[in-house]
Amino acid sequence: MTNGQWGHCRTCKFFGSPARVPLGSEEARCGQSELSRRELTVFGANGCNLWDLRPGLPQTAEGHTAAP
Repeated sequence: MTNGQWGHCRTCKFFGSPARVPLGSEEARCGQSELSRRELTVFGANGCNLWDLRPGLPQTAEGHTAAP
């Protein structure tokens, strides 16, 4: 489920890259359920508010901190 915070595609769990830490210049498919129907190919430096943190990355990867 998305968290409603804006974030970069490279740190999003829906970014279809096989890399553990994709680069901003990398291109991959967006697998987010609302957007995947459009078969979007995005760059890692792109972003949106349907973003959800990629597994294995710290909460600080996008400057977000855990809620108190």
